[in-house]
Amino acid sequence: MQAKTYFILYIGALVAISTMKSYEPLLIVLALLALISGRSVFSIARRSFLLVALFSIFITLSYSVVLYMNNQSFWHYFLTVNLRSFDMVFLTLLFSRKVNIYEAVAFSKDLSFLLILSVSKIMTMQRAFADYTDALKSRTLKKPTRSQIYDYLGSAIAGFLDKNIRESKENFEAMKSRGFSV
Repeated sequence: MQAKTYFILYIGALVAISTMKSYEPLLIVLALLALISGRSVFSIARRSFLLVALFSIFITLSYSVVLYMNNQSFWHYFLTVNLRSFDMVFLTLLFSRKVNIYEAVAFSKDLSFLLILSVSKIMTMQRAFADYTDALKSRTLKKPTRSQIYDYLGSAIAGFLDKNIRESKENFEAMKSRGFSV
């Protein structure tokens, strides 16, 4: 029962954070999350920073450049969007560290099934990535050249896409046969 309560609070907190339109309250939320996380604050913050930095490079940085080029203020936008993302990622990592996710969604057959499918997909992709990495290492005696790495990345991406398409079709058929309306 406790995991279900935390799950509902987590969803509510995500909605609340996503509605904040200024970075000042988001800083307060971050301080509260840091207090709740205790000793694990630095490891969660580091992982959150890495994930948000990837998002920031592609999305908010390009939009901020456009705002800057149009002589519009971009700092408020940049801080708000990135801090909101950071808070949401931090909250998600904290939730997944503190709460058994399987217990949290046990009240719903559909959510439990979706969680199991997602975790299964993640584990399959991790194994495939490890297989591709091992294949690259076993086929090169010395440090791979930039060209070999690009060839590897191209074949790995094509392999991932092919594997995902095949597995998605199989998952779709499996879900349909189990009565899920997909």
